Amino acid sequence: MQPPLLVLLLAFFLLPGAELEGNIKQTDAVKPLPLPRSRKRLRPGQKCTVAGWGKVSTWGPYSDTLREVQLTLRKDKDCEYRFRRSYNSTIQLCVGDPTENKASFQGDSGGPLLCKNEIQGIVSYGNKYGEPPRVFTKVASYLPWIKKTMKSLQLQNPDHLLWS
Repeated sequence: MQPPLLVLLLAFFLLPGAELEGNIKQTDAVKPLPLPRSRKRLRPGQKCTVAGWGKVSTWGPYSDTLREVQLTLRKDKDCEYRFRRSYNSTIQLCVGDPTENKASFQGDSGGPLLCKNEIQGIVSYGNKYGEPPRVFTKVASYLPWIKKTMKSLQLQNPDHLLWS
């Protein structure tokens, strides 16, 4: 069975003057992604799912099919050590177990990280070989801004981040 199509339009908010060519139609495969209900801390060891069309190997092509993988949340110190100058635990999540051969990779950036059916992260960066752990933007850190922006754009449901 094909996983549900995930389309994340957060970048739409970041591009001044960006417009969609038409309305987005909700279907069984395209529906709102629930935002986190609070800034409640996620637990290391918790399993989450990421989806995307990124590469599945370092030198391979980008996927022509949407793929999803279950990844493990890590302690912040794992990414603080690995990405000394760039990791910020206030606005980022550390995701992926180095003992497992699973990770987001090139081409997955901007895709959603779902934990307990809420969008908790957005694929951001990692090392050039795709080895875990990798860094995701922490959606909960931006909730006030997301809700304010959605309200100012008069979007119907400010508790859901557009479409999955």
